[in-house]
Amino acid sequence: MNRMRINIFFVVLLALLTTCIEPYTFVIENNEPGLVVEGYISNVSFSESKEYPSDGRYFTVVLHYTSDVADHLNDQAVANASVKLVDDAGAEWLYTETSTPGTYVLKADDFQASPEHAYKLQIALTDGEAYESEWERIAQVAPEMGNIGFEETEKQIYVVEANEQVVRTIKGINVFIYVPPNPSGEPLYYRWNFDSHWIYTAPLARSSNPNFKCWVNNAKYLPGYTLQQDNAGGYRKDLFFIETIRNERIFERFTVLISQQSLTESSFSFWNEMQEQVEKNAFFDTPLYNLQTNIKAVSGDKRAFGYFSVVDEQAKRWYFDIRDLSYYVQNTLKPDCEVSYGPGPPAPPCLDCMEYSKGFTTLEKPSWWEVE
Repeated sequence: MNRMRINIFFVVLLALLTTCIEPYTFVIENNEPGLVVEGYISNVSFSESKEYPSDGRYFTVVLHYTSDVADHLNDQAVANASVKLVDDAGAEWLYTETSTPGTYVLKADDFQASPEHAYKLQIALTDGEAYESEWERIAQVAPEMGNIGFEETEKQIYVVEANEQVVRTIKGINVFIYVPPNPSGEPLYYRWNFDSHWIYTAPLARSSNPNFKCWVNNAKYLPGYTLQQDNAGGYRKDLFFIETIRNERIFERFTVLISQQSLTESSFSFWNEMQEQVEKNAFFDTPLYNLQTNIKAVSGDKRAFGYFSVVDEQAKRWYFDIRDLSYYVQNTLKPDCEVSYGPGPPAPPCLDCMEYSKGFTTLEKPSWWEVE
């Protein structure tokens, strides 16, 4: 029983260290709800984003209320809103609400933000409240995105064993990007985001079983983002760490779509402050205090939070194979599934890859997947 408790604590601890930090939460004074706005646009259209390669992504705005009521954080999706994007030349684009309440998508395959224009987000709610962002534009087009690589390393983490905090050393890799020279003389503000895919094979299923092999997607497996203020370039920047031992995500084939955004200074400051607060509060049940925002109410007296950004965007898909390591990594899925923990059949993921619960699973190989 004690060993089980230790394992559960380690899983929770690891989740705290690696989980994506979005969506974000704010404290609203006097228990008054506030509107949280999450969204951005870039110079890469949906059609162009498929060439990364990926399934493609539409620009999305997520709206929800948040408040600190009776020491519990309550979030409520904001449905049936009118969400509009406008530019300084008078053009307009309407977002469409998806089947997920509070999530709005700009269904325009070829829309892309132009460095020649400024953009504003306008939001009208069914209760008459209205909000809008400040005018935003692409700050600067960044140099061509650098190469991605990794190095083997070890990392020390704290775990609790026998009611004592001890240090445990784990093996893994640091994934990094080469930041190209910045000859502009002006600082660049980078943000890198990560979207992970991997293969999961049900270890006790026959290869003839249609649910033998799945492709898994989880955009929250790796930390939400990495930031860097760059003044000169020409160096290596660590992006994220991946544990290699007993990590089933890398047993066969693992890939990450690494997208790079060039932000404005104010947008960078928002995300940097957000990151600092999340790290500071990671082990405490304390909500974040109010951050700067470029969203304001134009009708009504409720406050707004979040940041609407217009960014320069690039992306690369990085693949990893455990055979690239200098040491052997055992696939422990089958031995673990063959261990008997009592009467009854093995755990469902041992026999059916669609029962795997660490991401969105599909039996269909992505069209962009690298030839194996």
